[in-house]
Amino acid sequence: MHAKKLYHQAKSSYSYSYDNKTIHLWLRTAKDAFLEASVLYGDPFLYEPIDKEMTIWVWLNETKNVKMEKRLTDLEFDYYFIAIQPPYKRVKYAFLLDNRYLFGTRETYDLKTDLKGDKKYNLFNYFNYPFIHEEDLFTIPKWVNQTVWYQIFPDRFNRSLNYHNQPTHPWFGPEQKVTNQMKLGGNILGIIEKLDYLQDLGCNGIYFTPIFKSPSNHKYDTKDYFQIDPDFGTNDDFKLLVEKAHEKGIKIILDGVFNHCGYEHPFFQDVIKNGKDSIYYDCFYIQNEPLINFELDHNAKPIYNQAIIPNYLTFAFTPFMPKWNTNNPIARKHLLDVAKFWIENYDIDGWRLDVSNEVSHDFWREFRQVVKTSKKEAFIFGENWDYSGPWLLGDQLDAVMNYEFVYPLWQYFAQESHSIPIKANQFRKLINKLLTSYPLQVTEAMFNLVESHDTERVIYRSSENKNLAFLFYLFMFAYPGRPNIYYGGEVGLSGGHDPDSRRAMPWDEKTQDLNFKNSLKWLIKLRKTEKAFGASNFRFIHSSDQTNTIGIMTKKADEKIVVFINPNNKTAQIEYQIEGLNLANNQKIKLQEISLDPYGYLVIKLK
Repeated sequence: MHAKKLYHQAKSSYSYSYDNKTIHLWLRTAKDAFLEASVLYGDPFLYEPIDKEMTIWVWLNETKNVKMEKRLTDLEFDYYFIAIQPPYKRVKYAFLLDNRYLFGTRETYDLKTDLKGDKKYNLFNYFNYPFIHEEDLFTIPKWVNQTVWYQIFPDRFNRSLNYHNQPTHPWFGPEQKVTNQMKLGGNILGIIEKLDYLQDLGCNGIYFTPIFKSPSNHKYDTKDYFQIDPDFGTNDDFKLLVEKAHEKGIKIILDGVFNHCGYEHPFFQDVIKNGKDSIYYDCFYIQNEPLINFELDHNAKPIYNQAIIPNYLTFAFTPFMPKWNTNNPIARKHLLDVAKFWIENYDIDGWRLDVSNEVSHDFWREFRQVVKTSKKEAFIFGENWDYSGPWLLGDQLDAVMNYEFVYPLWQYFAQESHSIPIKANQFRKLINKLLTSYPLQVTEAMFNLVESHDTERVIYRSSENKNLAFLFYLFMFAYPGRPNIYYGGEVGLSGGHDPDSRRAMPWDEKTQDLNFKNSLKWLIKLRKTEKAFGASNFRFIHSSDQTNTIGIMTKKADEKIVVFINPNNKTAQIEYQIEGLNLANNQKIKLQEISLDPYGYLVIKLK
């Protein structure tokens, strides 16, 4: 047996403490390499003598052979899972394959042919989980796991006429495209007016893109972190919004842009004015002199030229967004004061962190301490577009926007023309890999999405085929983690890439797809009433490249729900016997074979 068929790593996403009693273990093997896998484990210090003279001692493993569950499988790998509860919170363990091969941290033995001593209980070859320390547990606020998120881009959501802010353009219809220079006038009082709408939809958490004072409509170029932008209202308006939202059981998350600020931020303006004599000079990454190596307009603002790289580090290469040096004490204190201010004075429920993977881990560790001290149940999630394990160790972020989740969806469901399309089996492999990339408590709290203000709308991505677009949402709601609806997605709002994905919310019901909205309300209801729907015990039970169809099962306690999906324009036949309750119409169903219409699906609660 070749050791490369096996993979496990201690103190990782394959071996972690789930709570103060439980350790989760994953083992990956080559596909169909073994019939079964077990784990041998016990306390590393628990020995007893086997002779009267007490000269020969043997290790007392707590279990002789505990079988693992083959939870995930695809064309390349099998994934085995087990939860164990070592009585003394520490454990040594190894894996036993087909009751013959022992896989340890250093070597793999064939116990039937290797006769050089007792290899089975050689603890030097066992994996080690030294101790479950409660203070090191990755604990995420409990309320997060009951949340259905709704993302709002404030300028485009709703404009209350009871406010004086002046838009530059009228409130467009859903088919009219927008630019990043337009201000349509959405404001905080307008959001308050729609809290009942969000409550009726079933969403109980709002994530706002930035709302602090800045010159743009998107507000990612912050001028004043302590003031609500006058385009949206006042600090008092926001305080009222939080109070009204909390009365309805809705949590509020703000967007913290701590990687960079705006060109107009007073610290940076002081650097422009005083150069190296500015006390804020080292708050930024000044590379060369002169600081301003680009043209300015008549308002002394940068004229963006892609051919010029600013002489200071920025977000991307835009001169409008100088990058903070968060290691500088002045800059660090300023940003940490912001983190506390909005929690302690306005009772927000946490932060979404823009470009979080470009900010130092050291800063995020202190940021977490400050935020959790201000409000223990605050939720922190970041904008990371890639694998985020280094940020999700329990000392920095609670979760991230799960772009790793949505990439395969775009490739599989929409058959992306500008990326590599994938078939059902490759989709299954990528999702399996993701499910074992993070501890389950992290997976359960992830901010899942099918679209955002930075991406194409899923309707647009689906070539305006709403039956196909619904399948994106169906898979997201069935998958573990917290689902998110980007404003307007529930009524079929379309749009290409930023800025077209930021069209005005269509409030006239004549311009809304109410059937699509009702379908998403059904998914939200399922998520809240069916405990197995979206559970972390998730697995594929079917995938076929021939029909390009998938089937999944979610399980919690004794309840099981299966979902079959056909994202193709042809009817698909799936060989699978099933009996249970069709959750789409609450009718009992018993099938020897499943037939799915083009872009069809089936959601069954098993008998």
